[in-house]
Amino acid sequence: MIGYFKIYKSEDEKFTGGILILNNKGLPVSFKYTEPIKPGKIQKIIYGKNLKSYLANEIIGQKVLENVENLEIIFINDPEIKDMIDTEKNICFINEVFSNNETKLNQKEAYVSISDNKSLKLQFIKEIGSDLFQEIIKISEIFDIYEPFQRLSEALNHICYSED
Repeated sequence: MIGYFKIYKSEDEKFTGGILILNNKGLPVSFKYTEPIKPGKIQKIIYGKNLKSYLANEIIGQKVLENVENLEIIFINDPEIKDMIDTEKNICFINEVFSNNETKLNQKEAYVSISDNKSLKLQFIKEIGSDLFQEIIKISEIFDIYEPFQRLSEALNHICYSED
């Protein structure tokens, strides 16, 4: 199974986060999230530009990632938090790039070609083996492995705004 982790910030500066867990066919198995958090003025001042990273690691990440098992990998698409998640799980920063890179693995970085001029760039926090990379390729042939971020964003947006 694979996970998608995201921190969402609403226009009124509420933060929520969640992990969407999918099976290897792209179907949801589990969804864990936090209730919206609105940092106070002092927290914003003290943490400054590190506020989102702090929330990702210390508050939101710990809550949604605890007791999550049987995950082969957790994808994230936010460069601000890619090095801030404290877990033993395989973390991969993923983003779409317009290039014709071949599908390949090179230590902590890989490319998965998804069309003639588009690839997914994968940056792993720690080295992964070729078995896991082959599994990612296999999964990417079944469904668009970047698309679940859209579903996760919509769900977190709904959580932030349904509280009002």
